[in-house]
Amino acid sequence: MGADDDAAAFIDAATGGSLSFSGLRRAALSLASGLRLGLGLRRGDTVLVVSRNSLLLPQILVGVLAAGGVVVAADPDATAPEIAAAAAHATMVVADAPLGFAGDVGVPLLLTSRSLDPRGPLLSAEELIDGGDPTEAHAHLPEPDADVVAAISSGGGRRVCVTSLPMCSADGLALIAMGLPAAGVTTVLLDPSDEGALREAVAKHAATDVVAAPEAAATLLAAGPGASLASLRRVLIVAPTPLTPEARHQFRRRLPWVHVTELPTQTTAAAAGTHNSQQQPAQQTNEVSLLGALPLPRRRLLGCDSRESLDGSTSFLPSSS
Repeated sequence: MGADDDAAAFIDAATGGSLSFSGLRRAALSLASGLRLGLGLRRGDTVLVVSRNSLLLPQILVGVLAAGGVVVAADPDATAPEIAAAAAHATMVVADAPLGFAGDVGVPLLLTSRSLDPRGPLLSAEELIDGGDPTEAHAHLPEPDADVVAAISSGGGRRVCVTSLPMCSADGLALIAMGLPAAGVTTVLLDPSDEGALREAVAKHAATDVVAAPEAAATLLAAGPGASLASLRRVLIVAPTPLTPEARHQFRRRLPWVHVTELPTQTTAAAAGTHNSQQQPAQQTNEVSLLGALPLPRRRLLGCDSRESLDGSTSFLPSSS
């Protein structure tokens, strides 16, 4: 966590709401207590999380990890059979809305937020966060790993990252939910469908970093008067294919003070073949470190979207060893 625990760890660009580092820690410990002591989650149990970006989502993801669970993140836009297949391998499911098949496979289901109907039969992660006992959760947490925490410096000021990358994705889980808060970076969450809001969010929050898909990142190149990008220093583009030479040229010409880095997705890495597979982990580690995120233990996080295996054989993080 950052040195200033009262600083914002996450900001919702749409509502202006924020979640502090101390609030994130407190919520994660409360949820971990509720999951372990109230619902019987055991260390090593798999929890499928199906949710769009929100201030609740990092609390849920970190809370599951704090409880000793294994996070499996699924894209909410995945097909019903794909999510059902992931649920079949899970001990518990946390989702934005009820999933009709969850009960059929015998998997307990938690909503992310409270139901509008207080008499509803489903419990929510938000209720566990508010009702858990964080003092009990301390007994289940390991000592902090120094290799997971990175000290960040950007001219003496706090780094702010604007991202439209879905947190429930292989790359988003490592970067957005874990890497950035561990490094003390304030993360501004954008709706992935609102690509045009990226430029304004950078100016409004004096962002130093951007993590986005190529389509969203391209909006930073908009010509003519508009929001100032003077604070921006780094852009990390996450894409299955490399940028075109013309796109790279446009970034150098219009934003010469910004360092642009490309992070290939797992689809790209898988298609690269055996020859490139030995070089890929090092390249990923270097690029992720641009945002102050160090490799996290491989065994704690499994990337499971529609393009990856669901049996735990594929991990999207480089080995910490």
